[in-house]
Amino acid sequence: MDSITQFVLGAALGELVAGKKAGNKALFWGGVAGTIPDLDIVFSPLFTELENLSVHRGFSHSLVFGFLAAPVFGWLLSKMYRKPSAMVVKDWVKLFFWGIFTHPLLDAFTLYGTQLFLPFSNYRVALNTISIVDPGYTLPLLLSMILVMVFRRRKPDLSFAINKAGLVLSTGYLILTIFNKWYVERIFSAALNEQRITVDNSLSNPVLFSNLLWYCVARNDSTCFIGYYSLLQKSKTVRFESYQRNTYLMHVIKDKEGLEKLKWFSKNFYVAEMKNDTLCFYDVRFGKTDLFSKEDNEKTFVFILKSPSRRITP
Repeated sequence: MDSITQFVLGAALGELVAGKKAGNKALFWGGVAGTIPDLDIVFSPLFTELENLSVHRGFSHSLVFGFLAAPVFGWLLSKMYRKPSAMVVKDWVKLFFWGIFTHPLLDAFTLYGTQLFLPFSNYRVALNTISIVDPGYTLPLLLSMILVMVFRRRKPDLSFAINKAGLVLSTGYLILTIFNKWYVERIFSAALNEQRITVDNSLSNPVLFSNLLWYCVARNDSTCFIGYYSLLQKSKTVRFESYQRNTYLMHVIKDKEGLEKLKWFSKNFYVAEMKNDTLCFYDVRFGKTDLFSKEDNEKTFVFILKSPSRRITP
């Protein structure tokens, strides 16, 4: 999810576990804890674009990381606030643990994928129920955080209840996205069968900023099919557009290890296209908006992932 969402989720959890002891410090440091896993982008310049595919949302987004990092940050905060305080080391550790631990869990509901089980497995968990930016999830947390700061001194019990309400509403929305996904996947599956489209694998995902409009990406060895469906439309008709995958073009790539990483990242949902002396690799999990770039490039091989601006040369 986006950084704002992760911050307000961490802030809400910080308020829940330590708000009565730490006041607004719980909101702030909870928000900081919620953004710590995304600090892996600081190391991006040290790696190639290809390597960053596995570095971002890597170990810092694993379940293990929360158990290792929380005691460190909790101890540091206890030293920072040495004055007599209701907060002791274990309170700070608890605050940081929940902020850090829930970050990758929320990311796992998005399309990008999160390597939750590192260092034991690099399998990327991607439930694809919510987009990386969805106001339906973020706004209840953001509004409750603002109201908590307004009412904390005058009505502390009310502020605590408001924070819990924000968490309940956002969690309820996240659960709703699971049911929405279950429903639209039935629609997409029925549409593929009705149109006699045989595929080996498929996925569905909501578009940015909404959980009402969904798209399906399905593939077989030769073709990729992309269709859209809105929960607001009356009919259950889905029109699929087809794209040749051109997988035979992969044999010209010399960097076989790099190619395998691209396939791993895209989960084999890709389309290849040759443009003059440029080979374009499109990750079609993100829908058809990333297809058919008009840009020219002098490099022999260019892998286009999320958008034409993200390029990797093997």
